[in-house]
Amino acid sequence: MNAHDIEIYLQDTSAEAILAWLASRFPDVGGKPPRPAGKKQWRLQVKHGDHAIPVLVIEEASPGFASVWFDSAHTPWDSDMACAREAHSHFGTEIRATPGSWQEGDDPDLWWHINAKGEGLLHWQG
Repeated sequence: MNAHDIEIYLQDTSAEAILAWLASRFPDVGGKPPRPAGKKQWRLQVKHGDHAIPVLVIEEASPGFASVWFDSAHTPWDSDMACAREAHSHFGTEIRATPGSWQEGDDPDLWWHINAKGEGLLHWQG
């Protein structure tokens, strides 16, 4: 079980593509279609095991990047980076995530990124 929520950022990926990935990754999407949650934002609920997971997708959360936030400790991934690796494998685009559990005093601009050249840390003022 994951100890916190999961959030990843996907470069040049439409909300439509992200929602299609979520539908294929989580066949039980809670019985309801994604609903608008603001400008270029969608909320939905997916199921993993016996747990309902609220998800928020924000297209253009940062210039050139969409965000996917799984608001649950019961995702199939044990870290943001594990989710990012799976998303990169699926989409083939750059994915960014926090390098670990963020704590007070950590550099808020330090991110992990995965792209065709590999993985590594970068400073990003998303």
